[in-house]
Amino acid sequence: MPRPALRTILPLSLITCTSMLSMDLYLPAVPSLQAAIGTSVTLAQATIALFLAGLAASQLLWGEALTRLGPRHCVLLGVGGLAAASAGCALAPDIGWLLVMRFVQGAAAGAATVVAPSVVRATLDDIDAVRGLAAISMIESIIPAAGPVLGAALLLVTDWRGTFWVLAAVTFAVMPFVVRVAPREMPGLDRTVKSGYALILSNRKFVRVALSHALCFGALLTFVASAPQMAVNAFGLGNAAFATLQVCSVATFMVTASQSGRIAKALGPAGAIRLGAALHVALCAALLAGSLLLRLPFAVVVLFWCGFCGALAVRGPAAFSEALALPPSQMGRASAMMMLAILLAGAFGTQAVAPFLAGPSTAPLAFAMLVLCGASAWLVSPYPGQRPRYGGNAPGSAQDQSAD
Repeated sequence: MPRPALRTILPLSLITCTSMLSMDLYLPAVPSLQAAIGTSVTLAQATIALFLAGLAASQLLWGEALTRLGPRHCVLLGVGGLAAASAGCALAPDIGWLLVMRFVQGAAAGAATVVAPSVVRATLDDIDAVRGLAAISMIESIIPAAGPVLGAALLLVTDWRGTFWVLAAVTFAVMPFVVRVAPREMPGLDRTVKSGYALILSNRKFVRVALSHALCFGALLTFVASAPQMAVNAFGLGNAAFATLQVCSVATFMVTASQSGRIAKALGPAGAIRLGAALHVALCAALLAGSLLLRLPFAVVVLFWCGFCGALAVRGPAAFSEALALPPSQMGRASAMMMLAILLAGAFGTQAVAPFLAGPSTAPLAFAMLVLCGASAWLVSPYPGQRPRYGGNAPGSAQDQSAD
């Protein structure tokens, strides 16, 4: 990857990592927070739910702000808001104030999910964009595994308030690096090109590729949210089992993602997306069949999860790059809609599976994942063609090439 690309990608990965830490570093502190404040389990868990609600609610706002204000101002507002909200959480006098601050924290964290992929896609072309998005994904994938471990270690020397102070300090520390690399405007931005949400949704290729990616990622979120309960009820295991799943899957994802650029170059982005989709369907179908016919050992679930995350590394960067192959004026809004769809798919899958997690079988979780991944594969088979309605030239269009 060219050095200019690295100078863009590495600092942008910092903003996404700090946003993810706001969730993962905090998770081990929830029980101690509940005891310290004297609140109920329901309200303690609401501090997680409201963070996610703020993250989802802010997506379309950040998508709008990216085009109007530019990446640099969005980074300043997002990272600054995240640091301030983290400090607000640390200073919370009661659970009501903490819930409000967690919602604000989630809304501020939403800037990263819009700015980072949009700037990378606008800066790099085609296969380089796949490599760039894969690089960010590799760095991001460390957080779900390392965050809870670091959070648990912090609780040995501080309380839940200290966790939020650490979050505020880390977020404030990365701000100069991210602001320096974030451009004032999206590279190649042409404000004469129409960019409304309705117009982007009229693009058949974007809708199918983005929704396909959201559904498979929703299956991933469904598994992650359900795995701790599954480990206890289906296998009689404790927290160490979930940690094992996370470590193994992150390692597999990183190894595969490091080759995603080569895979996309060999098969083309469409080929990489369809290969990953086919692997997801095959893996979920195999897990469902095994769950119905046998009492699967936990090792089989670990192998399944590693395979699933490896397949996501094959298709994920290519799908993001393909979906955002739009004029720069549309990338922010498109990225926001993708992330909102991912969060909604994950919430739907998690809630649909929840009533069945008390049982001893992995079949309900496997079935839900198969439904999501089957719909995801259907959306990209056959692979959708481009039908631009931009009010201007799309990147790589015949008119664009002739102008070059």
